[in-house]
Amino acid sequence: MNKNVERTRRFVMASLAVIMLVGNTLACTVPGQGNNGGETPQPIPIDPNVNNTTVEQGSPAQNGGDGGPGLTIQLSDGQEVPSVIEQLVPVTGVPLTEEEIEAILARLNPWIEDQGLEVDFRLPEEILRPPLTGDTISETFPSSVDLTKPQPIFDEELEVLRYAPDGQVAIAPFISVTFNQPMIALNTLEALAEEDVPVQVTPLIPGSWRWLGTRTLNFLSDSDLYDRLPMATEYLVTIPAGIQSAVGKTLQDTVQFRFSTPPPIIEDYYPSYGPQPLEPLFFISFDQRIDPSAVIDHIQVTAGNLPVQIKLATQEEIQEDEYVSRRIDYAEEGRWLAFRAFEPLPADTGISIVIKAGTPSAEGPLVTEYDQSYSFSTYAPLRVEDHGCSWGDEPCRPLTPLYIRFNNPIDMDAYDGSMVTIEPELPNASVNIYGNTINIQGNTQGRTTYWVTVDSLIKDQFGQTLGHDERLKFRIGSADPVMFGPDEIFVTMDPADQNPALSLYTINYNKVNVEIYQVEPSDWPAFLQYLRDYQSTDIQLTVPGKKVFDDAVAIESPADKLTEIYIPLADHLKGESGQFIVIAKPPKGLFQEDRYWEHVQVWVQITDIGLDAFVDHSEMVVWATDLLTGAPLSGVTIKPGTDSTIGKTDQTGVAKFDLPSEGIPYLVAERGNDLAFMPPSSYYWNDSGWTRRSLVDELRWYVWDDRQMYKPGEEVYLKGWMRKIGTDESGDVELVGDQVSQISYQVIGSHGNELATGQVDVNSLGGFDFHFTLPENANLGYTQVIINPIGSMSGISYNNHYHQI
Repeated sequence: MNKNVERTRRFVMASLAVIMLVGNTLACTVPGQGNNGGETPQPIPIDPNVNNTTVEQGSPAQNGGDGGPGLTIQLSDGQEVPSVIEQLVPVTGVPLTEEEIEAILARLNPWIEDQGLEVDFRLPEEILRPPLTGDTISETFPSSVDLTKPQPIFDEELEVLRYAPDGQVAIAPFISVTFNQPMIALNTLEALAEEDVPVQVTPLIPGSWRWLGTRTLNFLSDSDLYDRLPMATEYLVTIPAGIQSAVGKTLQDTVQFRFSTPPPIIEDYYPSYGPQPLEPLFFISFDQRIDPSAVIDHIQVTAGNLPVQIKLATQEEIQEDEYVSRRIDYAEEGRWLAFRAFEPLPADTGISIVIKAGTPSAEGPLVTEYDQSYSFSTYAPLRVEDHGCSWGDEPCRPLTPLYIRFNNPIDMDAYDGSMVTIEPELPNASVNIYGNTINIQGNTQGRTTYWVTVDSLIKDQFGQTLGHDERLKFRIGSADPVMFGPDEIFVTMDPADQNPALSLYTINYNKVNVEIYQVEPSDWPAFLQYLRDYQSTDIQLTVPGKKVFDDAVAIESPADKLTEIYIPLADHLKGESGQFIVIAKPPKGLFQEDRYWEHVQVWVQITDIGLDAFVDHSEMVVWATDLLTGAPLSGVTIKPGTDSTIGKTDQTGVAKFDLPSEGIPYLVAERGNDLAFMPPSSYYWNDSGWTRRSLVDELRWYVWDDRQMYKPGEEVYLKGWMRKIGTDESGDVELVGDQVSQISYQVIGSHGNELATGQVDVNSLGGFDFHFTLPENANLGYTQVIINPIGSMSGISYNNHYHQI
C-alpha cells in the first residue's frame, strides 16, 4: 500500500513519546543549587529489570559503566477466573485383595507362548559396498614388470640422527631416539616387543619401549596418574657404543643426552585481589602432583609484617567453602592443597603468601629453586572511594548513568531504596548494584547539579555499615547538539494544514542550513541515485529539480531542550499541491566533522489525493480517496510514470487495469490541478517498479508406503497421486490428465547404492502404485525413493519427488 498518509506528524508524536518516556529528553531547567529548596530527597529503588550481581570475593570488584538494558514491556492474555470454584472431592482408593486380583486374571484367555515369534538376529552374509567413483581399469595379475625390491646399500657407520627431549622442558610426553639405519627387521608387534632395547634411561621409571618403523625408538610412561614422564626429574639417556643395526653396522661412540622436567609451579590460587574476609580458606593448585603435608611446611603467610600460623583444611571445611570447592572441581586430582590460619586475620591488612624455594614434588626429586608468591588484602571499614559518570565525562552528559564506588562489595539483599536518595527529583530513577559499585540511572537534566546522599546504614558483604551519611555532588553539563527529522525519505503532508511545513527537531543548534528543490515525479529515479551517492567523495553530486530556497534558518530555543522547527513550503507551491526535495544540514565549522547521520534529505509531497495500489502478477488496482475525509474520488487520472493515461477511477475511487509489459516505475494520479505521486518503495537502493510476471501451474505429489520401516529382503509397496495446482485467478486443484502418462522410480540405499528402478503407468485420476523388493544384503539406514514424472510437462513447474523409508 502507498504511504501517502501524514507521516511527519505521526513521526513527531512517536519521537516525542519515546523521548518523554526516556524522560523529558534534556528538558531545560535552571541549574540545581544543592538541596533543591528544601524538597524531600527522592529515594532510589533497585531496578527490578536488571540482574544485579554479587561479585565473587576472589575476583576483582566490578566497577560501574554500563547503562543497563532499556524499558521492557511484556503483554500476555488474561484468564477469566470463575466466580465460584467447584471443590472436587478426592476419591479414596482401596487396594484389591489377592482373591479379587486372581478372579480378574482368571477372566483372561490362557497365554500361549509362540516359539516361532522368536528368531535369531541375522546379519547379511555380505552387505552392498558403496559405489566407487571413477572407472575400473582391468590389469594383468601378476604384473609382468620386475617388482623385485632392490637391496639398500649402507656404507656409513651407525649413528644417532636425532633425539628428544633435550635440556630443560616444561613437559616431557615421551623419549624418542632415531637412528640412521634400520635397527630391526619388520615383524609383528609381539615380536618387536621382545627385541632388546639399545637405549638406557636413568632414573628407571615404569614404562615401555616401542619401535615406530625400523629406525625410531619411542618410550612412554605406564603411570595411571599422568600421561607423560614424571615431573621434577632430571633424566640421563644413554645409547652405548657397540650396538649393531639390522644391516650389521656398529655405533662407534657412546651417545648421551640429558633433559629435565620442572619442579612444582603454581597454576591457580585463592583468595586473590581484595577485599577478603578475615577467616578465608586458602587454595593453591600446581602443575604436578604434590604431597600437601610436605608442601605446607614450605608456605609462609604474613599479615603485614607479622607471621601467620597455618594448617591444612579439613574435608568438612572445604565442602562448606563455596569458592574453594568450586575450584577443586576443576583442579587435577592430587595437585592442590587447601589450608587456613589458626586465628582470624587482622582487618584492613595486606596478606602475603610465599611458596618458598625448596618446595618438593610428589613425582620427582627436584625442588623449586625460587620463591613463588601472591597477595590479597582483608576488608577495611566501608567507605566511598569514588563517584562520577559511568561514561567518564566531566561534567556528565544528560541521561548518563551515575556511579558510586565503594572499597567493599555492597550487600544487595540488605539494600533498601531509602539508603540512596537524590535531589532535585530524578524522573525514572533506579539503582543497579554491581559488586562494589552502585549505578544510578534516570533522566538526568542538562545543566543541573544533583546531590546524592548515601545513608549511614548501607551495608557491605562483610556486615559493616558506612557509619555516617555521605553527601556526593554530580554536575550535569550541556547536551551534545542533535538534529533529526522524518525516518522515511518520502512523506506526505497533512492535508488539514493550511500552511504546510516540514518538521525537524533540534537540541542546542542555533541555526540549520536548508535547501528546497521543486521537483516532478520524473525526478524520483535521480533522487534515489543522489541518495546512493551523496556520501561519496569522488562523485559530483547533483540534486534533481529546481532550487527555490537555499539559506540558513535561525532557531530560537532554550538550551538543552528538544525543539521542533518548521521548514515552510507554502510559498513555493504552484497552486495547492507540489513535490519538493528538502535537504537540511546542521552547521559545520571549518575543522569540524561532517555529521552526515544528522542530515535530513526527504521528498515531501503536498496533495489532497490519497493513493493506494494493489498488484498481482498481471493486474493493478488503484484506489484514490480524499486524504482529508477518506471519501472515494472519482475521475482521477492514473498514469504509469509517463504522460500516457492507463485508467480513471470510478465512483468508488477504484481503477483496475492490466500491467503493461514494460512495467510501471511509479504512479501519478491527477485531479484538476492536484497531483499525487506514489513510488513502489521508499528504500533508496530499490528502484525497481511494478512488472508483469508469468505464472506456471505446479505439480504436487502425495505418496505413502505401507510400513515406513523394513528389513532387508522385504517387499515395499508405495502408492500416490499427482495433482496440478493452478496459480492464476481461476486456479484450482486439477487432474494431471494426459500430461503425465508414467512415472519412473529409482531406489537409492543409505550408502548411495542403486537398489531398484522401474516405470509404471499413471491412471486417469493421476494415481499410481508400485512395489519393489529390498536386496538381502542392503545396508541398514534411510533409503530414498526418487519419483520422476514422464509426459508432456509444458506449462507445469515440477520437481522430482523424494520419498524416504
